[in-house]
Amino acid sequence: MTKHRRQHDQRRGVTLLEVMTATVISATMMTSSVALLRSNYTAWQAHEADIDRSANAAAVLRHFVQNVRQAAGVTAITAASNPSGALTIALADGTTLAWDHSGTSVTLSVNGGAAQPLADDIQTLTFIGYEADGVTPTAIPGETQTVHAVLTTLLPAGGTRTYSACAWVRSW
Repeated sequence: MTKHRRQHDQRRGVTLLEVMTATVISATMMTSSVALLRSNYTAWQAHEADIDRSANAAAVLRHFVQNVRQAAGVTAITAASNPSGALTIALADGTTLAWDHSGTSVTLSVNGGAAQPLADDIQTLTFIGYEADGVTPTAIPGETQTVHAVLTTLLPAGGTRTYSACAWVRSW
């Protein structure tokens, strides 16, 4: 009976080696999980930043197209070779809108007032004016009937993205 009791008493619980092994395995699994989650979160943040910059660039072009389609005429346009372009249009009600790219931001001023920022992180903005035939480039405001805007933004994750839009001047 004492022999049977001794065997039973020896197997009661876990050894220190088993506890340490379980702890090491658990710690390794937790460290791997945290590293995986952190890298996924970093990739998600970079993707979100790319989406934000792309959305800003697209919004600038939508704003540009919407207003140029309502314009009575183009009053000033920079040369097509200028990567920091500027465009001024006159609306039918006499309001003037001026887009300007300086540094890395695009601004809009209404009736010559203070420039309001439209978007940041814009690398280039080029305006190309076309005559009534739609294929002959011109930098003369009175002859401009179509305006093509090309915008390039630098993405935080690396690389650039280029957007473009064309709009016919309404008065034509």
